[in-house]
Amino acid sequence: MLTQTRLMIEKKHLIFLFCILSFTSLKSLNESQIEEEIKKIQNLPDNNPHKIIAISTDIYRIARNRGYKKGILTINSLLINKYCEIGNFKKAIEICDEIEKLAGKNDTILVNSHRLKASVYLELNANYESFQELKRALKTADKLESQNDKNYMKALVYKGFVTYFSHVNASIDSVMYYQNECLESAMSIDDNKDFQDKKYHTLAVAYMNLGMMNIALGNTKEAINKLSKALGICQDEKYHIHKDLEVSILNELAWTYYDQKNYDKAAHYADQAEREEKKAGMPYVRRDVFEIAFKTYSSLKKKALARKYTNLYIQLNDSLVNVEKNVAGINRGKSIIGKQEGSTGRKQDNIVIWITLAIILIICIVVWKKLYKPSDIVNTGNSVAGQNEPLEVPNEKNINIPDYTTRLILDKLAKFEKSQKFIKKDISLSSLASDLDTNTRYLSAIIKQHKKKSYSSYINGLRIAYIKTKLIEDRIYREYKISYLADECGFSSREVFAVTFKKDTGITPSYFISSLNDKSVQDGISLD
Repeated sequence: MLTQTRLMIEKKHLIFLFCILSFTSLKSLNESQIEEEIKKIQNLPDNNPHKIIAISTDIYRIARNRGYKKGILTINSLLINKYCEIGNFKKAIEICDEIEKLAGKNDTILVNSHRLKASVYLELNANYESFQELKRALKTADKLESQNDKNYMKALVYKGFVTYFSHVNASIDSVMYYQNECLESAMSIDDNKDFQDKKYHTLAVAYMNLGMMNIALGNTKEAINKLSKALGICQDEKYHIHKDLEVSILNELAWTYYDQKNYDKAAHYADQAEREEKKAGMPYVRRDVFEIAFKTYSSLKKKALARKYTNLYIQLNDSLVNVEKNVAGINRGKSIIGKQEGSTGRKQDNIVIWITLAIILIICIVVWKKLYKPSDIVNTGNSVAGQNEPLEVPNEKNINIPDYTTRLILDKLAKFEKSQKFIKKDISLSSLASDLDTNTRYLSAIIKQHKKKSYSSYINGLRIAYIKTKLIEDRIYREYKISYLADECGFSSREVFAVTFKKDTGITPSYFISSLNDKSVQDGISLD
């Protein structure tokens, strides 16, 4: 045990010595070398924000010790983004405050500080503070001397307003106004080498966002026009746009053409998306591409390709689900270990607390009995107050949901229905709301108003319709046991499935199957 302790101490000394030597070598950096180190950090992969924070913090300390203002401001701007990524919003705001003290009044870094601070406040649901920071950012951007700096910074700030108004569920007019302002500001930037890539990346994102908004509004022609412009920019090699944006646009075009029943164009864009995604490595988008591919080829009656993409979709979806479960399991395991480590020292404290609470509860009961007689509680001829009254539930009709948000959620619900994700057993109102980027109140209200059902009835109705279609179109399903059919369409038990099926169709699953096998009544069975 003693030897093990010594080894641990020696190991800690070695690590400490290594850190001292590393920091000493970094500490000797001059200003140009600091700039080089910052560029190296900016080019690091984004998949390890904690590592980037650690390295950036060292560079920040060196720049600060040297009094190198530009280095401090640049590295702090990078640190803000990384702290936001890991959810340390308090630290991000602290850095923003430091930047505002150091930066000049007419500085692009100051504009970015206000803009990023607005994003942080929005994450914290501090909407008023977020809006004020965006206004400060726009005011500062207007004072920039360089026209290109001014137009680029204003484009980014207007993009921040788009995010803000979307977050607070403002009208579509407000969202589209600021998105168009972003577009106009970006178009005003000169095509010089320092701004060309920034300009066209901003334009591509703006066109894509306007395309998505028009999809939600049902303006398909305008949506395709905007998405095509965004795609044209992404596919022009001189602009150096990252492949992930191009893949996202191709995916959206494939879905848009599929919804228009233009299956040949949907297949064309799905094929491009699959090919380009291999260069970008975006597994979640790849899953969407496989999904639209198998749906499109099924509609085109190309069975071999439909089968190929169905299998690819299932395999990738299973892999992603397993990864998510493993990550959740690891996090849960860490939480349990942490609790176990701290539980031993807390047990005695907990016993004392529980005894104290028990004594307080007993005293409260004794005092209550002395102050109130049983006859004071119940009024003659009446039941206990509220016993037979229904619980007050918020009236979903009174929820004020902007038309744009309603249309957007309905559009997402339509895609959800086509995706058949409702057959997953673990789907809930909160998980579906999260998947659709909305909240449970909005989702529940929209389902009730537009689908004329409660959430559970809506999901169960989709499941019953799904299994009915399977039974009608594929004879093999009629050979399966009722328990298998229940599991297939997402029900947790045979009994719940049977009750729901009869409630929805008026007949039992067994009778429905026997009716399908009886050709004399088969023609009378509908898919509705």
